Amino acid sequence: MPYINLKLVGKLTKKQKAAIAREFSETLLKVAGKPKESTYIVIDEVDGKNWAQGDKFFA
Repeated sequence: MPYINLKLVGKLTKKQKAAIAREFSETLLKVAGKPKESTYIVIDEVDGKNWAQGDKFFA
């Protein structure tokens, strides 16, 4: 059972999230033979004020 956790700064549209889930699922099917039904994907949208690179926050 593959589990993917994508974290990113900002927000995605529902359409973008669906495309990401589709592409990740298709890649795992092609490369690892893992069926889409057993692939779990979590997308964490993090506000830039809660994410820093070094000492610089994104918002």
